[in-house]
Amino acid sequence: MSHEKTYVDIALPVPVYQMFTYMLPETLRDSAEIGMRVLVPFGKRHLTGFIVAFPAMAQVSNIRQVMDLVDDSPMINAEQLRLAEWISLYYICPLGDVLRAMVPGGTQIASQVWLIPTNKLKLITHQIHTIRSPQQQAVFEFVLNDHTPTLQRLLKHVKISNPYFTLNQLERESWISRQMEMTRPTARPKLELWVRMVIEKSALGEIIQKLEKRSPAQARCLQQLQENGEMLKYDLCQAANTSTAVINALARKELIEVFKKEVMREYQLEYNVKTRTDISLNDEQRVAVDAVSNSFARRLFDVFLLLGVTGSGKTQVYIETLKQVIQNGKTAIILVPEISLTPQTVSRFTANFPGMVAVLHSRMSVGERFDSWRRIRAGDYQIVIGPRSAIFAPLTNIGLIVVDEEHESSYKQYDSTPLYHARDVAIVRAKLNEAVVILGSATPSVESYYNARIGKYKLLTLNQRIENIPLPAVKVYDMREIPSHTLKGELRILSPLLEKAIRQKLDLNEQVILLQNRRGYSSFIMCQDCGHIERCEQCDITLTFHVSVHRLRCHYCNFIKRAPETCPACNSRELVFHGIGTQRVEEALQQTFPTARILRMDMDTTTQKQSHERMLQEFANRKYDILLGTQMVAKGLDFEGVTLVGVVSADTAMYLPDFRASERTFQLLTQVAGRAGRKGGAGDVIIQTQAPDNFGLICARTHDSVKFFASEIQHRKELSYPPFSRLVQVLVKGTDEQEVIQSINSIHDYLNHEKYPWIILGPVPAPIAKIQKYSRWHLILKVDKKNDPNGMYTHRILTTMMKTQPFVRNSDRIRISINVDPTSLL
Repeated sequence: MSHEKTYVDIALPVPVYQMFTYMLPETLRDSAEIGMRVLVPFGKRHLTGFIVAFPAMAQVSNIRQVMDLVDDSPMINAEQLRLAEWISLYYICPLGDVLRAMVPGGTQIASQVWLIPTNKLKLITHQIHTIRSPQQQAVFEFVLNDHTPTLQRLLKHVKISNPYFTLNQLERESWISRQMEMTRPTARPKLELWVRMVIEKSALGEIIQKLEKRSPAQARCLQQLQENGEMLKYDLCQAANTSTAVINALARKELIEVFKKEVMREYQLEYNVKTRTDISLNDEQRVAVDAVSNSFARRLFDVFLLLGVTGSGKTQVYIETLKQVIQNGKTAIILVPEISLTPQTVSRFTANFPGMVAVLHSRMSVGERFDSWRRIRAGDYQIVIGPRSAIFAPLTNIGLIVVDEEHESSYKQYDSTPLYHARDVAIVRAKLNEAVVILGSATPSVESYYNARIGKYKLLTLNQRIENIPLPAVKVYDMREIPSHTLKGELRILSPLLEKAIRQKLDLNEQVILLQNRRGYSSFIMCQDCGHIERCEQCDITLTFHVSVHRLRCHYCNFIKRAPETCPACNSRELVFHGIGTQRVEEALQQTFPTARILRMDMDTTTQKQSHERMLQEFANRKYDILLGTQMVAKGLDFEGVTLVGVVSADTAMYLPDFRASERTFQLLTQVAGRAGRKGGAGDVIIQTQAPDNFGLICARTHDSVKFFASEIQHRKELSYPPFSRLVQVLVKGTDEQEVIQSINSIHDYLNHEKYPWIILGPVPAPIAKIQKYSRWHLILKVDKKNDPNGMYTHRILTTMMKTQPFVRNSDRIRISINVDPTSLL
């Protein structure tokens, strides 16, 4: 059949909406399969792509040849390829980008162009400042001073117009040269050196006896191998108290053999809390498990929305259902929204399914993720747990996919293509496998709850907490009723009610969780005399003050500068810190409760590997009294010692320019309230706010998601927002704002046609108008679902635009992205 594999269609990870046809060398035709990766020439570069088809003939002339096969077996199976094709179509992104996202990072092979200074350039190093062309001067300084002067880094860090024209000109004039080299994959099997004997055991005693006189170190090595068999070379050196030179000498005598053995890197979970596995289901849980099991037994694709109040035992429903899935030889994916949720979730599942659970998430090392992925593909694990990217786990024969806390916006990819939503991808993947999906939440998204109400999903409810423990009593404190500053002139962070409650819990040796969904010390610094505010030099955003390092930091581009002692504009010393971050709350807690043990958990304290696991373990072991953090402490955590939850400020996200702001506020407050009183007696919740009449806050106070949904769905219907419409955001960004405006206007003109099933909002500057020196403009398509029920017409129009129109071509100066079903419009 090799004659049928003359040509291959390759999906490459480039921003082009098409496949690329290459010719297969005869030597590779018998081995090539769909789903394998190949190395191909692409322009002046070499790239890794995926084989997606074997066309009978080529549609173009001058076909280039595949250079090599990267894999000896397909990295992507047929089911994954179908899923990737759906993602590419629905989310309007190149198939090559989708396939690249499905395999572990660090496995790509590509060419890299280095910019090398010539002797001619080196001779005038001290005169670079005299060069008239600022573009050439910028390139010269980069090539001479950058530690890795590659073309990719130049395009990223040196913002000049016409970079390729400038480079070509400099190369023609012999100022620089370009050299290409192939990069090695950073994710590779880990190999260790081992040692074993190659002589007959019967002759070993005599050989050792002879060596004891001439070379006792060699004799000791053989004795160790005689006792232990194969040994790691390093361990043998330690056990025999010798050096590698002695081992190498034995190898030259052909008494032993040094060989390489692959070692699988395993992600070691540093969270170990005793977990019960003999839990009996209550009546509501049993009804839910039976309903899901019935669909599974009949091999029906079904989507269940499991609406259960916090602490109602949703995880146990997942576990009991999963037992039946595993007993029937099927596999499962369990998605969790945050890395911080993974430790407790993994411990629950590993206790019930020892040796069957794999973890996939971004905090793993490249090697750990690579090895875990390969073992999953080999069938060593039947259950995969992780955040959104775990939906691409290379499992086969999938029977169940669980999306825990399905309302979470972190399931939406937001920073690189494909901009997929893991919840929706999970539903499509389950359909491809005729599997069952459970969407679990105490505060489901408006879209999911609506789908359950109209019968698209099946609704299951858990209205009671385990052991009938009551939901915590929620008190709302209006911060407008007290002065904003204390008698000492300090900003008031804790209300008298919350301060008293914390003190009572500490006296009872009980634990407290405090939420402040903003990290750093203060949101911004402002001069009281002239009104100057310190802003990021690269983004249209204020700089956050971090007191521990006395630095101002941008949370979008990570720009850092020293905090000023005086106003940079007028030299006044009257600088005021506005806003409250977790560092400022921590400082107030230390002053108010000097003996309390306080643990702060946010992006600044969890940068180290497994820091989440370590912190949660220490809090579970009662090493701390107060856990203070951002939203990562608000969801999914279960600590029996916590009897009080406090929300320092409920207003941080309430008035963002986003139609989901009220929904997010309700979900966050309800979720964090649910951390209190999960074991034993009822807990207490105190929410501080400047807006006690906010409807989302009112519903959170009574844990009433049904009431919130009834009101919110009416507002959405009146304004034609999801689920009654489909939103698509088209974002254009670039270093030259005039070019950005010209590009977004061209897109608007193309899409502004009366026959198209949408209305256009914009174009306008994005709410955050500049990030990392890139100006940002966007427009929103509000698609009428009555005229385009499944969105395929919309996707076809947008894909045609991206394929055919010259004004949407990505370049070094302009980037265009299409975000289907965005969860945030900032």
